[in-house]
Amino acid sequence: MMNKYVYTDKQLNELNQGPNVYSVNTEFAQRKENRTNIVTAKSDNELKKGETNTITTSDGQEFRVVATKSDIETGFDGLAVAPIVNGKPDYKNVAVIAAGTDPDSPVNKTMFSSRDVNSAIIARQTYLSPQYKVADQFVKEIMDDPRYEVSQLSGYSQGSYMLKVGAKYHIPTTTFNAWFKYGALTLEEKAFIESNPSMFIDYRRKHDDVVRWNDSNHPEWYTSPIDITNSMPSTIHWLDGTSHKIGDWEFDPVTGQVVDGKGGKPLISGVYRAYANSLRGMAHYKDLKSKWSSGGISSSEEIYLDAAQGSILSSSMATAARTGADEVSALAKKANQELQEIWLKIDFTSYTALAPYEVDALFASQGITQAQFIDTFQTETNQTATKMNASAQAFENMDKQLQEVIEKTVATDKQLAKEFRQWKEKM
Repeated sequence: MMNKYVYTDKQLNELNQGPNVYSVNTEFAQRKENRTNIVTAKSDNELKKGETNTITTSDGQEFRVVATKSDIETGFDGLAVAPIVNGKPDYKNVAVIAAGTDPDSPVNKTMFSSRDVNSAIIARQTYLSPQYKVADQFVKEIMDDPRYEVSQLSGYSQGSYMLKVGAKYHIPTTTFNAWFKYGALTLEEKAFIESNPSMFIDYRRKHDDVVRWNDSNHPEWYTSPIDITNSMPSTIHWLDGTSHKIGDWEFDPVTGQVVDGKGGKPLISGVYRAYANSLRGMAHYKDLKSKWSSGGISSSEEIYLDAAQGSILSSSMATAARTGADEVSALAKKANQELQEIWLKIDFTSYTALAPYEVDALFASQGITQAQFIDTFQTETNQTATKMNASAQAFENMDKQLQEVIEKTVATDKQLAKEFRQWKEKM
């Protein structure tokens, strides 16, 4: 089982923006004020001028477009992408993105507004956008394609109905500026979100008036202490601000996670996201166990379930360890660079009453030398990063060994081994 790719908030946010998910709609891409490439799932040899099947986010990560959808009846626009890892698309970690409202769209325009805007109005009145059914079908089609595995959903504004899709199919979901009411969830979906809140990240601004009057979008307006429909869902992460623009969110430059405007600290870590992915695997495991339990679990099925649980836990620990190590390494590199810049800003020639070597000696007498100020700090940070990397490598080695043992265990039953390998592919 390969480690899960962990999408950052910044990557998901950029995939939600105009040049990306909105541009699956040819009219949007060619609109005078936009003029972007049309985003398509065509193969390289089928691409025409002005088309692209690859999206590159600002951190340099490339994503291959595997599917797109535009629905003129509801105004839905969406895409599915796979991260390119080691030069190849990772089709087992596909993300599906739903675009927010495009108020300027002329598609299926009525007397006063576009079909897209009408869908948003209906969402306000009925708890759920008509686009939801199209999004649900789009996600299901990709899930049913044996080539792909959907591991992440995301949406912006009206597209935040992806929270409901994620709750239905047990897929981690991140949304921005949600135009979504939790009352649209079924009892089963509410229960799943309440049991697995870390899988659902709903970023909102306290004074975002575009959605504030749609679903009481303010932390002080949730009143019920027990009902997720009217209570404060733990999935909502409130930040100060009034902007409804998708591009106005701020991110930690190292981890790519949304930061609190006050302290500049990430609200969600990459390790937290890795944990959310492990919950998704366990949800599938529990569904399978529940299904088999109804008819009594055989000895072969017991082996299968034990192997499945061990496989999920092992790979999840390895992914979390690697994600944490990569974050520490990036933080260490950033801190070392910043400290080096501070040292270089000290101009020993600016002290006109003393010669540069005398100034240098004066600083050194107080313990402020490059060796003490920079080298010692960098040595410590690098040692910490090295230890974290070694720990992550140890977890990855353990995971590899455990997966081999599991494979040998289930191999005693050929049919069981075949089914288990198929299940691992889906995980």
